[in-house]
Amino acid sequence: MMQDSVGPKIVKQEQTPEKLYLEVELQPDSDLEIQFNFLDQDGKIQSKKIWKARGLNKPLISLGSVSVKVAFLLALVLYLVVRLVGIEKFPIYFFSDEAIQSVHAADLIRDQLFSPYGEFLPTFFMNGGQYNLSTSVYYQVLPVLLLGKQVWVTRGAVVLLSLLAAIGVGLMIEKAFNRRWGWLAVCVLSLMPAWFLHSRTAFETSMAVSLYAAFVCSYALYRMKDTRFLYAAASFAALAFYSYNPMRIVVGFTLIGFLLSDLRFHWQHKLTFLKVIGLGLFFLLPFFRFWLDHPGESIRHLEILNSYWIQNITWGEKVGKFAGEYLKGLNPLYWYLPNQHDFERHLMKDYGHLWQSGFPFLLLGIAWCIRNVRQPQARIFLIMLLAAPTGAALVALGITRALVMVIPASIMTVVGMIVVWDWLLQRIRKQRLIPDQFPLWAGMTIFFVLVAFNINMLVDAIKNGPTWFSNYGLYGMQYGARQVFGSIKEELNIEPEKKFYLTSTWTNGADVLARYFFDDPLPFQMGSIDGFIKEYKPLDPEIVFVMLPNEMENMLASQKFTNIRMEKVLNYPNGEPGFYFVKVEYIENIQDMFATEQAARRFLNKDEVMLSDGEVVTVEYSTLDMGEIHHIFDRDKTTLARTWEANPMQLIVHFPTYRMVEKIIVRVGGEATLVEVKAWSPGEGEPVSLSMQVAAAPDPRFMELALPKLMKVEWIDVRVKNLNNVEPAHVHLWELQFYP
Repeated sequence: MMQDSVGPKIVKQEQTPEKLYLEVELQPDSDLEIQFNFLDQDGKIQSKKIWKARGLNKPLISLGSVSVKVAFLLALVLYLVVRLVGIEKFPIYFFSDEAIQSVHAADLIRDQLFSPYGEFLPTFFMNGGQYNLSTSVYYQVLPVLLLGKQVWVTRGAVVLLSLLAAIGVGLMIEKAFNRRWGWLAVCVLSLMPAWFLHSRTAFETSMAVSLYAAFVCSYALYRMKDTRFLYAAASFAALAFYSYNPMRIVVGFTLIGFLLSDLRFHWQHKLTFLKVIGLGLFFLLPFFRFWLDHPGESIRHLEILNSYWIQNITWGEKVGKFAGEYLKGLNPLYWYLPNQHDFERHLMKDYGHLWQSGFPFLLLGIAWCIRNVRQPQARIFLIMLLAAPTGAALVALGITRALVMVIPASIMTVVGMIVVWDWLLQRIRKQRLIPDQFPLWAGMTIFFVLVAFNINMLVDAIKNGPTWFSNYGLYGMQYGARQVFGSIKEELNIEPEKKFYLTSTWTNGADVLARYFFDDPLPFQMGSIDGFIKEYKPLDPEIVFVMLPNEMENMLASQKFTNIRMEKVLNYPNGEPGFYFVKVEYIENIQDMFATEQAARRFLNKDEVMLSDGEVVTVEYSTLDMGEIHHIFDRDKTTLARTWEANPMQLIVHFPTYRMVEKIIVRVGGEATLVEVKAWSPGEGEPVSLSMQVAAAPDPRFMELALPKLMKVEWIDVRVKNLNNVEPAHVHLWELQFYP
């Protein structure tokens, strides 16, 4: 017989060769399942269920005559309501990382399931210059196909998927913990502020957490109920693995924990276990294909994130940093107190990431799991808790990378609440003070209190969320996608020939957002009024510039424009001006003003610089606005200099007498670049001229220009031109080296 110490307790047991007599005490609404094991004719261990009974005490929550299953259903309805109501209004932004899922899905439909690079059913899709999208793109294909690209569709689809998380925590309490409190787990998960916020977005992190919850729930059902659930566990683990880069680490750590924790159980069911291992290897085939087609992409991803794993430090230091970030991810101060560690757009003001009132119960839940670590459900819950921070620790702690913590935190909190309930009920019964209807009314009270908490958080977010933070620009909320693109769409519906020039400096991925709200080709141009301030461009007086307040100030301060006509102002949620719709014209003498500015831009500064071999040279160079001139000669790939406005960047290097030079190496950025070199030898009337051009690339790279032979060089004139932009423009240069 299998006895769960959480539920039934054996009071009396008598056994004879012919009969087994058991007297069992059940906890309220717990289950009793009796099984016996025997050897079949082949000598294999078989298990047979012979009895299942429900506790005779009144269930904790029945809501009158309504069953606990209906209570579970009502909790799921509550969960959906507090996510779908006002889903376009909160969060107040619609981010490019949300839009990119549907944009790629639309492209996939258009290109008949091929990527822009010719891959059929690509494993990963690009976002922000790196391959980090997969499951989320394929999931959005059907919504885009049926309903198009709309904010409520894109976000709503992810909300529906997040039901997996709600159902997962509920079933783990009911089936793994063997208590019919699944409705409570759903309500508690819904109350987690970090989950409330992110489950209302289309970020891939919320999808990854939902799939992870389904994976762990399926594993718990495999371990506690039916081994066939292991197939579902493997499938959900694969979907979670592909959904979000940090989730790969979390899933891997969890799998290792489950393998070691239940090794004996896996061996008892080795046929099923080995089949699922094969299924898991099959699920990894797309990843192996991607790895072969894009070698080094994982390292490049860490470079983009500036992870300490690719920094020039010892392995001991790397492990130490990982341990430090991991422990931060377990720090309750980060999770339960309001913080300024994360970006404002990932925070709910005055809320912790987790439900603050649940913290004492979480501690009790952890204590129960540690005390009962021999029980499989306790080990499952602890493994989830310990795995949650691993993905974030690979780079740095952040709520999007560590959001999966809401799943074990919700379960542990509910476990702690059940422990308190059992203790309280036992104490009251000993005093014989408990009325017959106490469990019913107590359960109803708990349910409606949690409903009130959920509704209160929803109302607070919808009503006050828009003004929680006042930074609505690029480094804050990035507010305005629906409002700006919606306004342009309305005006184009009235005047299709109207011309708009929309600034892109208020948000990441403005081009992605534009393609989300409009089909190709875009019926407007993207750019900033700053381009017309820095250089002369033909200016149509009927173009409507959509500009930010700081761009409006720059335009007025430049004194280059006249006949300024304000057409419309879109305000931020706090009432301050956010976007100006303006028509302008150049002043009469604008050409002379630009000519004067160009001469000032091309003025060369002069300084002495020590080369890496100790030689001191004199360098004339274009004015810089980033870095210092010596950074170009220090042979450090992480330092650079950038011109203020000059394009090309010019550097004239004068050697003290002369230098023997055979080749010149420069390290330039990812823009399409032209490098021109003129090298003067002593006594020669004409210089040796060299040039080299490279196309755009995702990363900085070296360019090598070889002289006809090893020669004496007195001075060298180097010009690096950004071919994608005309002057004024920034030019980046990492290195300038002379060999030998």
